[in-house]
Amino acid sequence: MLSRTAEGLFWMGRYIERMENVARLLDAGRRLDNLPRDTPEAHSEWSSIIVASGATSTFPSPLDEATAQTVADHLIRDIENPSSILSCIEAARTNAKAVRNAITAEVWEAINDTRAQLRVHLDQEHDRKNLVDFLDWVRMRGGLALGKIESTMLRDDSSQFTKLGKWFERADATARLLDVKYHVLLPEATDVGGGLDYLQWVQILRAANSAVAFRHLYSRVVDPQGVVDLLVLNDVSPRSLVTALTEIRISLERLASPLAVQQELVRQAVVAENTLRATENHDIFNQGLHTWLTEFIVATNAMAQQTSSAFGFGGDTLSFSQNETQ
Repeated sequence: MLSRTAEGLFWMGRYIERMENVARLLDAGRRLDNLPRDTPEAHSEWSSIIVASGATSTFPSPLDEATAQTVADHLIRDIENPSSILSCIEAARTNAKAVRNAITAEVWEAINDTRAQLRVHLDQEHDRKNLVDFLDWVRMRGGLALGKIESTMLRDDSSQFTKLGKWFERADATARLLDVKYHVLLPEATDVGGGLDYLQWVQILRAANSAVAFRHLYSRVVDPQGVVDLLVLNDVSPRSLVTALTEIRISLERLASPLAVQQELVRQAVVAENTLRATENHDIFNQGLHTWLTEFIVATNAMAQQTSSAFGFGGDTLSFSQNETQ
């Protein structure tokens, strides 16, 4: 396969997944914003959404002035933000158009129709009710496009590059969604383990569409250890980090040629998966959840960059630096 075709498929998969996951971040912000407060801690959940999305460098206002409206505008319709929902669907369509011969008509139609319908949605104001409906629509359209890829494309290199982009993006996004909790300032440090802490973790689960899964798998009250186990270490969860690394390893194994650089990439993917599978819940919390997630995001995006180089294409991944996490 030509490297430019592989690149288009990889980024098409990433941008479709990113569109859906930006909607999940906004949904997390909305849910956290609706929780009761003992003190009026100025919109900390909305600044946390900007930090977790990696959009601090493009957000047009100081972080401490972030509000529901300004964050929603930046993450939905701001074309200057490469990770806004508008930018994501435009980029997904551009890449899909460039690789029309490698995708099915159903995949193209799902992406193209989403872009056309999005223009109508952007003409509407996103107040509380409209925002909920819009975010549901974005997640539904992202799921539709990914479903068309899964159900209509041949199980060849084209689908593998598309899946590779999707799973790199999902690994990044799940870690970012979990890290939102770190950036939301609790009214009192003593509330850790208390009522508000519990409600915040529940909303993170709901934003990840994993609250029902938690109830099925764990006979316990929602707590940080349980949430991390589900979204990091549990390989039956479709949104967990270990699931994402497993799928990345499988795709790389299927795509790699005997070239040394590609075989080395497969080796790194195997090591990353095995290391995560050997990690215990207490290892993560002993290191510090935020620190562990930061290192995971950096390492995963580094592997994505190495994948681009190994297969002969480039492109910037979503930036995430230590400075953005402070």
